[in-house]
Amino acid sequence: MKATKPAARTVSRQLDLLKTREHALRAKRVALLRRELEHAQQRARTLQKTLRQLGDPEALEAAGKIRWDDVYEQLGRTFTAKEMQALTGATPNLVGSIVHRWKEQGRVVGTGERGAYHKRRES
Repeated sequence: MKATKPAARTVSRQLDLLKTREHALRAKRVALLRRELEHAQQRARTLQKTLRQLGDPEALEAAGKIRWDDVYEQLGRTFTAKEMQALTGATPNLVGSIVHRWKEQGRVVGTGERGAYHKRRES
């Protein structure tokens, strides 16, 4: 009977070690898949932008799917509506709507020049 208790402990330790390794492998796989997904999404956004710039009707309808928070992060401290248009391929009306929303949210202010804005400093 005494011989089985150490064997049971060894098996238990091995099971714990396997569970720990499985957890670590699962975490690595999740991280890898997230990076791969982000890469695929970035590629899809690039393709959508190119299609919009080429005037593809379906892509123009999908312009509402632009990740505007990402666009905001990509813009410089001072930017123009034309830069936003070039970056996204969105229509001037859509860009104007987004800038208007950002102004209402206090994220941007006009520079005094038509179509030019700068980001407000975050507190």
